[in-house]
Amino acid sequence: VTVKFFGPLRGNTESDQKVIITENEPIRTVVERLSIDPQIWYLYSVNGQHVKADTQLHDGDILMIIPPISGG
Repeated sequence: VTVKFFGPLRGNTESDQKVIITENEPIRTVVERLSIDPQIWYLYSVNGQHVKADTQLHDGDILMIIPPISGG
């Protein structure tokens, strides 16, 4: 799986990172393995579709992790 980071997450790691997963591993498990705070509400996208943290990943997927955005 290729993981793409945005916003403040991008500053903590490379912008794209390859992650080896077991088939059907949920996003929340990958987030925990990457040491990303699971208490923060993130938006997730897999292959261009918005998904929930319990969505299962598959070989070749592109996961985007988007942190909360504020402003006005």
